[in-house]
Formats: sequence, C-alpha cells, structure tokens
Amino acid sequence: MNMKSSLLGLAVGIVGGATAMLLSTPQSGKNVRQSLKSTKEASQEVGSELQQRFSSIKDAVNMIKQETQTTVPNIVTDVKGSVQKFQQETAPIQQRLKGNIDAMSQSANELGQAASEMTTEVEKLVNRLTFKKQPKV
Repeated sequence: MNMKSSLLGLAVGIVGGATAMLLSTPQSGKNVRQSLKSTKEASQEVGSELQQRFSSIKDAVNMIKQETQTTVPNIVTDVKGSVQKFQQETAPIQQRLKGNIDAMSQSANELGQAASEMTTEVEKLVNRLTFKKQPKV
C-alpha cells in the first residue's frame, strides 16, 4: 500500500470520526468547538511529526542508495583485481603441484608393477621349494 492512500485513509477516518462525534455529542456548542479545536491541534501535531519522520526516512534511504551506488562498484572492482592477482600468483604453484602429482602417480604405477613382478617371482620360488620338498613317488 502506498503512503498517499494510507494518509488519505487516515484523514478520512479523522473527518468521519469528528463528524460522528458532532452529531452524537450531548455537549454544548462551546464545548464541542473547544474539543474540535484541541483535536485539530493534536492532529496537526501528529501530521507534522509524521511528515518529519517520513522526511528523515526518505533522506536516510537516499543516502544509503548513494553510498551503495558509489561503494559497491569499487568493492566489485577490488575483488576482481584480488582474484586475478591470486590466480596469477598461484599459477606457478599449481603447475608445480600438478607436476609433482603426475610424478607421484608415475612412481606409484612403477611401484605397483615392481610389486606385481616381485609377487610373481616369490610365487615361482615358493612353487620350486614346494616341489623339491615333496617326496618322490
């Protein structure tokens, strides 16, 4: 709901309430006029206070908007620059790590092949020893 319709509704409510009061009051005309005058003054004070608060809120929102428009692009630019710098600084390290990982992988494959060959040789030796120890028939 927008602000104008809210304020319009408030004003209509005040006028309607004042009219209902005038039509149903048992007070004298002088007392009614005094009551209306005090109600009018109170309404004007409330309206003035609301106007000041809305103005303060509007000013604060505008200030935040301006700060955001100037600060956010600078932050984005700084972050992009930092990320690019980080990528440039870590590129040689990444390449070195990749090389080390590849070398370790190659070494692990070679060790696996050597272990497989050793297992085969051990099995052959066990088979020879097992056949020599069995009695001849």
